[in-house]
Amino acid sequence: MQGSITYEKDSLYLEEIGPGHTSVRYKLKEILFSKQTPFQLIEVVDSYDYGRMLVLDGCVNVCERDEANYHEMIAHIPVLLHPQPESVLVIGGGDGGTVRELLKHEGIRRIDLVEIDAAVTECCKDFFPEIAAGFNDPRVQVFNEDGIAFAERSPSSEYSLVIIDSSDPVGPAEGLFTEAFYRSCHRILDDTGIVVAQSESPYVYPDILKQVYTLFGNMYAEVNPYRISVPTYPSGQIYIMIGLKDAAVREDFEKARVLNFFSNYGDTLKYITPDVFTGKYFLPGDVKGLLGE
Repeated sequence: MQGSITYEKDSLYLEEIGPGHTSVRYKLKEILFSKQTPFQLIEVVDSYDYGRMLVLDGCVNVCERDEANYHEMIAHIPVLLHPQPESVLVIGGGDGGTVRELLKHEGIRRIDLVEIDAAVTECCKDFFPEIAAGFNDPRVQVFNEDGIAFAERSPSSEYSLVIIDSSDPVGPAEGLFTEAFYRSCHRILDDTGIVVAQSESPYVYPDILKQVYTLFGNMYAEVNPYRISVPTYPSGQIYIMIGLKDAAVREDFEKARVLNFFSNYGDTLKYITPDVFTGKYFLPGDVKGLLGE
């Protein structure tokens, strides 16, 4: 995707443009930060309707108003499905939102976050401190390097969970949608390991969603996509693909784990609820058709 910031009649707009013929326009108050790195153009803008936005190469990646929708769903669902996750690898996610949510689970002892562009992490610490607060936790270690190479060299069975919190499949994130990378992630998961991956929208990148579903289906005992409503993402929704190495491990403890988590942390959550968790795999008919179900 590509986008641009434009001026019109003394007003400032961000136009986010997809691969087709549709654009989304946001009226802005001001541009707070702009930096071209070796990887991408990083901008922080302040919008009238959605608060501050992190914009990478013209595409909205994070905004204050709806970031919790995405971060809660990509983090809590795999954690609550795993019997006892202790070590987590997050690839991408340089804003820190996924890490912040993972830290709500006391059983997690180690979170490695791999973000190729150190400037993203530093920018979010400055302009999105509530999202990036988890970077100060001693359980978190940040590696500013290529996530593909990191996964390739990591030991087998190293992690309980792998969370692929990538941006769109262009630029620095393009290699995070390949079979070779997904196989590296499968190898570094333990025997009860779970992977989740940002898999795009069926209305913007239908081929990507179908591709990830097919590739995961060739590697994991159980594979399911689940949907998140995120107003500032193209089409207003995004899908996460989840793969479980052992589909049976969660059956006996899932209900108790879920109830305990929401009892302790429900007042810190904005999007996910017990009902959302229970109905996470319900798919609309058009998406089922796309995936051949």
